[in-house]
Amino acid sequence: MKKDVVKVLGFSARSKQFAVKTANFSFTVNDGRDLVRVEQIDSEELLLAKLAGSIHYIGNLIGNTLNLDLKSIQIEVKGEKKQTVSEEINISDVNQFSKIDVIVKPTTPASIILLKEWIDAVKAACPVFTDFKKETKTIVTLVKEYDQFNVA
Repeated sequence: MKKDVVKVLGFSARSKQFAVKTANFSFTVNDGRDLVRVEQIDSEELLLAKLAGSIHYIGNLIGNTLNLDLKSIQIEVKGEKKQTVSEEINISDVNQFSKIDVIVKPTTPASIILLKEWIDAVKAACPVFTDFKKETKTIVTLVKEYDQFNVA
């Protein structure tokens, strides 16, 4: 049986902007707080975009505190929908997903050790991530790309 997966890709745009692309939407928010504050969302994709926007916003705040020199952050969120007999699940409900995978790719010269500290702080401080994790298995993976000339 094929799994139904909802995907969202978000990345840093100019200044504090966050660009979001989904199968059905493409938009930019000037400040990630706008997505965090939205109470009711009428789309599965926008629900996952809320998570990505929150991680982006909190990630930039904590990155500034840790002097990470973040050039950008790319966030990919995949939600695996539950196989249900009834279609009466509220689409603004995180419980509709059996699992959510978040891949965070920061562009920064910071070490992987500092980035691990950063992502742990982001997970602890991000209110949307906390809400998602309470309801659904939510896994965050940090990906650091290295310049092959500067890798041991």
